[in-house]
Amino acid sequence: MTDLAGARRMKTHTSIKRLVAGLAAGVSLALLSLNAWADAPAEVVEERTSAIAKVLEKPDSEARNAELTRELDQTLDFAYLASQAFGEHWEARTPEERAEFLDLLQRMLQANYQDKLSGRTLNEDYTITFGDARTRDSRAFVRGEVTREGKTYPVVYRLYQDGETWRIYDLVIDDISLEETYREGYVPIIEDEGWGELIRLMRERIDQMEKD
Repeated sequence: MTDLAGARRMKTHTSIKRLVAGLAAGVSLALLSLNAWADAPAEVVEERTSAIAKVLEKPDSEARNAELTRELDQTLDFAYLASQAFGEHWEARTPEERAEFLDLLQRMLQANYQDKLSGRTLNEDYTITFGDARTRDSRAFVRGEVTREGKTYPVVYRLYQDGETWRIYDLVIDDISLEETYREGYVPIIEDEGWGELIRLMRERIDQMEKD
């Protein structure tokens, strides 16, 4: 009986050790997985930021502008941004209306980039530094700072997980979010004056920005 009890105790002790070891291994794998996911958004942001900066360094030309359009399209998910900002108003749009809006939105953002950074060289005329990156479920954000002409502006890149890819859908620059700006500035126009008026105002604004 004593030997049997001792054998049972030894078996139980061995099982507990295996269980603890298994739990520890599981926790380690989970932490490794979390770290891998946490790094991914930061890598996306840094790679995309660098790609746009290299294009903006080039002399202004139609070829450069076309290249900038392609890079911006690969960097920011304009459709997802619009869906988050407009909600039901975006769902109500036809494919043609969505395509027209996304084209105007991209042109507006591109004109803004060109106005502030065109012809300037990263790490010479301005710098971008990156801070912490945090991930929760299918969302992530990466903090950074842009320093230009002696002034530093905080920036936050918001991302969402699209399959196995992290995609940027919003920028928060100096506490001003693109998503919130469009929601607060554009939705009232849609509700009060209609989608057509929003498009007209966007075209008017873009014409002015591109002339300037």
